[in-house]
Amino acid sequence: MKYTSVVSLLSLAFIAEAQYSGCNTGSYYSGFNPSSYSRSNKDALRTVLGDLLFSTHRGVVPNTNTEDPGVDDTWAALTDLDQGSTPNKVKLIYSQDEVASVPFGGSRGWVKEHLHPILRGVGLLGPDVSDVHNLRPVNYISNIVRGTKYYGECGVLVPLDTCETPAEGGGNGTCSCNRVYTPPPEVRGDIARALMYMDVRYDGRDDNTINLRLTDCPFQHERDMAYLSQMLTWHKEDPVDEAETIRNNKVCEKYQGNRNPFVDFPELAEKLWEEALPLPATGDRQIYEACEKIPTEPPTFAPNQCERLDEGDIYLWLLNSKDPDTLGLFTFQDLEEDLELFITTNPWDGSGFLESGGTVKMTVPSGGLNGGTAFGFGSDLINVLPGADLWQAEQGAFSLPEDGEIVFVYCLDNFDKPRPIVGLTYGNAQFVPAADSYGVAESTLPDTLGETGLIKLQAGFANAVFDKDHNGYSDDALKAIVRDSSNWKMSNTDRFGPPGSSAFSAKITFSIAATTATLAATWFL
Repeated sequence: MKYTSVVSLLSLAFIAEAQYSGCNTGSYYSGFNPSSYSRSNKDALRTVLGDLLFSTHRGVVPNTNTEDPGVDDTWAALTDLDQGSTPNKVKLIYSQDEVASVPFGGSRGWVKEHLHPILRGVGLLGPDVSDVHNLRPVNYISNIVRGTKYYGECGVLVPLDTCETPAEGGGNGTCSCNRVYTPPPEVRGDIARALMYMDVRYDGRDDNTINLRLTDCPFQHERDMAYLSQMLTWHKEDPVDEAETIRNNKVCEKYQGNRNPFVDFPELAEKLWEEALPLPATGDRQIYEACEKIPTEPPTFAPNQCERLDEGDIYLWLLNSKDPDTLGLFTFQDLEEDLELFITTNPWDGSGFLESGGTVKMTVPSGGLNGGTAFGFGSDLINVLPGADLWQAEQGAFSLPEDGEIVFVYCLDNFDKPRPIVGLTYGNAQFVPAADSYGVAESTLPDTLGETGLIKLQAGFANAVFDKDHNGYSDDALKAIVRDSSNWKMSNTDRFGPPGSSAFSAKITFSIAATTATLAATWFL
C-alpha cells in the first residue's frame, strides 16, 4: 500500500474520462415526462424511475482497489466528485473543511461515509455498497459520531439534553444526539436527495441487495432509513445548487451511467411521497403521530479507548507459526485497564470479521499497560512478557499455519463493532476483493487500516522477528521501519524467541509522544 507515496499522489490525481453516453438530461430522460405523474399514480412513477435507474446503472465502481488503493475505485471517485477549491484537496461533507486527498483511510486521513448506512440495509457485495451517489468524504471522528444515526433535528424526536452542538468533528450547524445526526445546513438537501435516490434505486432486484426504505417509522432498522418528513423539509429548504448538479453529471458520465432524478426534477419528491408530517414536539412522545411503535434507539455515543487509538498504535514484532504459535506485540500508547484486545485469523468482509478462522481475547489487566510496553501471546512467553497468560479463546480454533495467514489485532468501538488496529501478512497470504467467503489466508483489506496499520512480511517464511537498531526514532518513523519487511529476520527452520536466550541481546529505545521509554529485551535469533 502506498497511501503517502508519490505513486499514490499520482493515482489520486487520475481523473476518469467520460465513458457513458446519454447522460445529458435530454437523452437520459427521453420519453419521461414528470408532469404526467401525480401523487395519485405514485406507484407507477416509482416503477418507471426504478427501472430507469437500474437499467442505466452501467458501471459499478470497485469499493477499494486492493492492489493499488486510490486507482479506479471509490477513493479515486470521491477525490474527483468532492474535490476542494484547490488541487489535491477533498471537501468533507459534515465539517465542510478541505483536507489533503492523501492520506485517505484510517484516523489520519479522510474516510468514506455511507449516507444510507451499511448497518441500515446497504449490503457489502452488491452495487449499493459502492454507489457514489450515496458516498461522501468525512473525517474519521465524524464517521464515528454519526455512526448509523438517522438524520434529523436536535430536540425533535429526541430529548435536547442528549445532544451536542456542534457535533464532534462537525462544522457549524451540526448536532449529534442519541438517535439523530444533523448535518450542516448547506448540505442537508444534498443528503435528502441522495437518500431519496437510494430508496428508489434499490428495491432488491440486484443480487446481494434488499429493498431500502426512507420512512418516518423505521421499524426494521436493517433496511429503514429516517426521517422521511425531515428529508422532505430539507429538500425544500436547501434546493439543488450548481455544485450538486455538476456532481450528478460526473457520476453519470464518468462512474455509473445513471443519474439522481431528484437533483434533475426536485418536484418528483412531492409526487412520490405524502406531505411531510408535522414535527413532533419534544416531550414524552418522541415519535411521529402516524407511527405505531417507537424506533429502536442506537447506543448513545461516548468514545471509548478503542476509538481513540490510531491505526498502528499497537504493532507486531515477533511471529512464530511453527508450534507453539507465538506473537510479540508492542503498544505505542497507554492502554487502559479492562480494554479488550483481540487477535484473529478471521477474514474481514468490509464491515466485520467472518467466523472462518479463530480469535483469542485479552483484557488489559488492572493498572493498564504503559506506552512503550512489549507484550505477547503464546505459551512460551508466559512469565517473560506481560499479558501472555491472559489470552483466552473467544471464537473458533486460533492457529497460525506455517504456509501463511493474515493476522489482525482489533478492539471494539462504542457500538461493539470491531475496529482493526494492525494487520500482518506472512507466507502466501493475500488481500482480495470483498466476497461472501474466502479461501485460506485471504481477506478483504479494511479501509480503516491505512498505511500505518499494515505490515506485509516477505512471502515464503513461517517465522519472523523485527531485527533492526532503531534508537531515537519518532513514533511514525519507527512504525515505518517496522513496516519495512527488509528489517525483519525470517526463517522456515529457525524459531525466534522467546526472550531469555543468550544468542542475541538488544537495547531498544522507543519514542512515545514527547518522551522515550527504554525496553531491554533478549530475543533468540
